[in-house]
Amino acid sequence: MRALAVELAPHNIRCNCVAPGPINTLRRASAGAMPATLVEGGVPLGRKGSVGEVAAIVRMLVGPEAGYVTGQTIHVNGGAFLT
Repeated sequence: MRALAVELAPHNIRCNCVAPGPINTLRRASAGAMPATLVEGGVPLGRKGSVGEVAAIVRMLVGPEAGYVTGQTIHVNGGAFLT
């Protein structure tokens, strides 16, 4: 993201990434099982996130509120990688 952001910034193009953690949604069998460390017990907030919570971050990033945000990876994971 950072390299792409630097390359595209002169064209006023912002580049950001949303990296969701365990989200409460249907998971295709071909995706495999959710790793045991990412189920509710392994997330500091104690639950899976919602699709709406991920969408809210995306909505913020594409809106004018984030006009000065570029080159970032935003983790939406309930703190899953804090422990």
